[in-house]
Amino acid sequence: MKNKRVLIGIAALALVVFVGGTFAYFRMTWEKENIFNVADYESTISETFTSPAEWTPCTETPKVVNVTNAGNIAIAARIKIAEQRWDKLDENRANVTGTLSLTANGQDMAVLGLVNTSDWVLNSDGYYYYQNDIAAGSSSSNFIESVTFNCAANTDYASARYHLVLQVETIQADAKDNWN
Repeated sequence: MKNKRVLIGIAALALVVFVGGTFAYFRMTWEKENIFNVADYESTISETFTSPAEWTPCTETPKVVNVTNAGNIAIAARIKIAEQRWDKLDENRANVTGTLSLTANGQDMAVLGLVNTSDWVLNSDGYYYYQNDIAAGSSSSNFIESVTFNCAANTDYASARYHLVLQVETIQADAKDNWN
């Protein structure tokens, strides 16, 4: 009886080793590499502008600005007038001696020729949002076409310099609800 128990124990141990060895023997492992190519996302601000050497009142200066999609996915765009400033210059026009008001007699001294206000809509956050997606390889309509030195400028604006800074942002079109 004792030999029978030992024999059953040995048989059970052999069965466990055999089954365990069989599972290890039939084990397989695979590795599969997946490659994801990211879309080409590239946009630029397109500008046609030549700074006038001697800007005088009542002079309209062409300044054409739009956004170009140089990538291969549709984009959304927004533009903000980030800064406008008039600097008063010394008699040699070499050094800034102060700043001037953007307006005189209730009028803007630099009148921006904003165009396509149905395409570019001003939001409460200060950005003008382009209302259409800009397809790959194409451009938005013009945001601005000119800047005019107001005819109502007084002599305070003689020997001055005007600065205009536009901030342009783009995002892929299907994420335009996520402007932050």
